[in-house]
Amino acid sequence: MKKTRNFNPQFLASLFAFIFLVSSGNSVWASNDSNKELETIKKDFSAVLKLEGTAQKEINAIANLLAPGSKLAAIDITNASGEFCMLETVTKHNMTHFSSKPESTREDIVYYLNPKTFIENGLDVSKLPKQPSELGKMVPLQWYYYDGTYVEPHQGTQMNKEFVIMTIDVK
Repeated sequence: MKKTRNFNPQFLASLFAFIFLVSSGNSVWASNDSNKELETIKKDFSAVLKLEGTAQKEINAIANLLAPGSKLAAIDITNASGEFCMLETVTKHNMTHFSSKPESTREDIVYYLNPKTFIENGLDVSKLPKQPSELGKMVPLQWYYYDGTYVEPHQGTQMNKEFVIMTIDVK
């Protein structure tokens, strides 16, 4: 003969109440974590979240350029110049810098290009103005020549290679 267990109804009610409380608590905890995560996203990406239309698509295109597997590297050089560097990693001879505080400089975006193509097409890059050795001294939209022999102010180090450089003031 089969033995049947009889469960105490109070025990079953307590067990279901416990399961309900634990599962409810987990969703509350998850909700709190989600709220914290959302607040962090809003704080860290507030400028990006305000973008619409083409600007939103453009910032996503830039983000995709820096995604894993890309040939661009994001480098933090804010200690040297308050800028972030987007380095082309194949030749390591082309980069773009973006100021973290464009309202405080006229050098908001700085382009560094390998002068090889310019030279091959007849430009004597050494006739360009020498890049100033101090931050904030470049004239926007003026091309400069950096010969690699002194500390490049935006990088904060001697580069040991030549660049043709231009800056843009956007803010």
